[in-house]
Amino acid sequence: MTSPTGGTQVINQEKIHQESMALAPSATGIIPFMDEEIVRLEEESQKFQNGELENAEFTPFRLRQGVYGQRQADVQMIRVKLPGGIITADGLQMFGKITERYAPLQKGHITTRENIQIHHIPLDECPEVLRLLAEVGLSTREACGNTVRNVISSPGAGICPDEVFDPTPHLTAYVRFGIRHPITQNFPRKFKTAFTGCDSHDTVAAAIQDLTFVSQIRETDGVTQRGFRIFVGGGTSIMPRLAKALYDFLPEEDYLRLSLAIWTVFNNAQMLRKNRMMARLKVLIDRIGLDDFRQQVEEELEKIGPIDPKPLMEAEEIQRETAPAVEHLSFPALKLNGSSNNGHHGDDAFDHWTETNVSAQKQEGYYLVYVKITRGDITAAQFHGLADIVRRYTGGRARTNQEQNLALRWIPGQSLKEVWQALKAIGLADGDVHTISDVVSCPGTDSCKLGITSSMGLSKAVTEDMADWNGLMEDEGVRKIRIKISGCPNGCGLHHIANIGFHGAAVKGPDGQQIPAYELFLGGNYGDNRVEDSSIGTRIPKVKVPAKAVPGVIKQITTYYKENRQNQESFNKFLERVGIDQLTAVAAQAQSITESTEAGSDLYFDWERTNIYKLERGEGECMV
Repeated sequence: MTSPTGGTQVINQEKIHQESMALAPSATGIIPFMDEEIVRLEEESQKFQNGELENAEFTPFRLRQGVYGQRQADVQMIRVKLPGGIITADGLQMFGKITERYAPLQKGHITTRENIQIHHIPLDECPEVLRLLAEVGLSTREACGNTVRNVISSPGAGICPDEVFDPTPHLTAYVRFGIRHPITQNFPRKFKTAFTGCDSHDTVAAAIQDLTFVSQIRETDGVTQRGFRIFVGGGTSIMPRLAKALYDFLPEEDYLRLSLAIWTVFNNAQMLRKNRMMARLKVLIDRIGLDDFRQQVEEELEKIGPIDPKPLMEAEEIQRETAPAVEHLSFPALKLNGSSNNGHHGDDAFDHWTETNVSAQKQEGYYLVYVKITRGDITAAQFHGLADIVRRYTGGRARTNQEQNLALRWIPGQSLKEVWQALKAIGLADGDVHTISDVVSCPGTDSCKLGITSSMGLSKAVTEDMADWNGLMEDEGVRKIRIKISGCPNGCGLHHIANIGFHGAAVKGPDGQQIPAYELFLGGNYGDNRVEDSSIGTRIPKVKVPAKAVPGVIKQITTYYKENRQNQESFNKFLERVGIDQLTAVAAQAQSITESTEAGSDLYFDWERTNIYKLERGEGECMV
């Protein structure tokens, strides 16, 4: 096994990887904790602060520990990996403790990669936080850097009525196999992976991952065999690409072999190391073609012997969910999926919540509850409250998702009213999930060095504006529209696959000063469809909408859709029929107001900012 980092380091990394694998079956978390890594972080941090270690050497090491530099000087963001989005009650409690003690804003943030991030932590306090996380089985190892990033899955894994089979054990083995592996420590760029058990709909944005495993079952000569459909080469940013099907069926016993083969081809692609801006797997496949990529993968497979995933799948303590007893299998007569309600008349708020945020599991009598987390932010008090709810009413586990929300599982029907009341007490019972008001946004200029605009501020402004839309919000087609916002073109807010997406930009006013603005994307899609039905939104060319005009533009777009659609067609189908010319005109009209705006007007201020806007973009660490 070779690596561009040199022979001695390969030997040491092999040793670390083997030690890590030996820990896996008995570890308290999916990712084994190694305290010697934290000791080294303390040592290297001290050397760096003393001027004994260059930033170019320290930063890649720090990133592999999940510690990421922020826009603000002298503080760090700690990114906690949640494989599969899985979080225990103890984990939620610990996040409450950490955010109280260490985070100045006393909150954590759910990302579109199902991580939880903690911001504004001084470097010398980071090791303390990492050790506290380890006490409850949580890890930040390789949450940043050119590594295998957090591996995502559906919040409905194991409970979805349409699931082929639950791939969570396979996800667990994949994470453990990849962590600290010599091949994965210095990829050309980051590598993103997803597992999903559902082939009929997509809850993991499968088409924009580097590698996605979709559960399949095949019958051969009367024998049932489990495996995966394999997709590769998806991604967004400056060169968005949808993933392509590499294999229609791969037996489950071969999926780690294939993973290693793909990692090796990616790692050995020297052409990608010439320009970090163009160093993702999608670029390699784009340049050499899918057939040549497949051939290289199969050449590597010939060198790789059997890899038994079963020992690494053993995570019973982590994955076990002990469901509370169901008192009445016939309960509840809830207003779910448009059915009638016969038990809770007079409580319209609860009825609405069950209709929008609750769905039935395949296990009779149990329900999945989605908790709307506004802008992905959870306060310390809410972490503690959620921990109590998870302990009292669920199977003992919650899951984050790519919409920056939280899923509570295995809730008996008779407990739904109490769960709603408990969520209401901590300010988390409001907000419909999977609707137009469930706006997704990255942190933007709140903390990210690469941020151009205040995407979090815009998210709040859009949501507040919708409160005054009156009848427009009651329209079923409008409610199904998805809005996603990124503070820069890199796309952490997943704007490329939104029905209506925005990424941060800047436009000049008549005095030459910059005005915060957004580029507009229309017609992206993922979600209630197969992977193949995903789509990248069409960018409206040569138009930048001032940030302060975006809420109004969204209202105009949705109103035009509502008034002109035919036969209840979806927003994307409507765009396919009528085109985007009219909506381009709406956006262009919004941009035109910058030509006559007065110096110092409201347009020169970004959302939630009191200083006149100035484009200040630092050097990010994603490519270090």
